[in-house]
Amino acid sequence: MLAKVYLLLYNCSLGFGWSLVLWYTLQELHGSQTTSTVYRKVEVPLKVSQTLAVLEILHAAVGLVRSSPLTTFIQVQSRLVVLWLVLDPVREIQSEVNVPVMICAWCVAEIVRYWYYALSIVDKVPYLLTWCRYSLFTVLYPVGVSGELLTIYTSLSTLPLLAGSPCLSPTN
Repeated sequence: MLAKVYLLLYNCSLGFGWSLVLWYTLQELHGSQTTSTVYRKVEVPLKVSQTLAVLEILHAAVGLVRSSPLTTFIQVQSRLVVLWLVLDPVREIQSEVNVPVMICAWCVAEIVRYWYYALSIVDKVPYLLTWCRYSLFTVLYPVGVSGELLTIYTSLSTLPLLAGSPCLSPTN
C-alpha cells in the first residue's frame, strides 16, 4: 500500500512538473514569438523533472515497477546526457529551433506517460489517455529523438577541435 501511495505521488508530481514545463514553453513561444528564450524560461522545471527520472531506475531495480533496470537506465541517461552534458553547458545551441521542439515532444510524451501511470494505480485510466499512451509515441518518439540528435549535432560545431571541420559545414 505504501509503495502505491509513493508511486501515485511520484507520478502525479512529475505529471505536474512536465505540465509546467510545457505551459512555460508554450507561454514563452507565444509571448516572445521566438525560440531563443525558451530554454532559459523552462530550465529549472525541465532540469528537475528530467533529473527526477533517475528514481525510475531505482524503482525498477528494487521491484516497485515491472521495468528492466537496464532498459530504464539507458532511456533515462540518454536524456540526461542531452540535457546536462550538451544543452545546458553549450549556451550557443540553447536558442536553436530544435530545442523547443524537443522539449515539447518530451513534455507531451511524459505528461501522457506519468498521468497514465498515476491513474493506472487507482484503476481510473480514461480510454483517451490509454489511446494517447499507445499512439502518440509514433509521432513523439521520432520528433524527440530528432531534436536530441540535432541538439547534439549543433553542439559539435562549438567544440574548438571540430569548429572548422568540413563535415560540420552547413553546405554538406
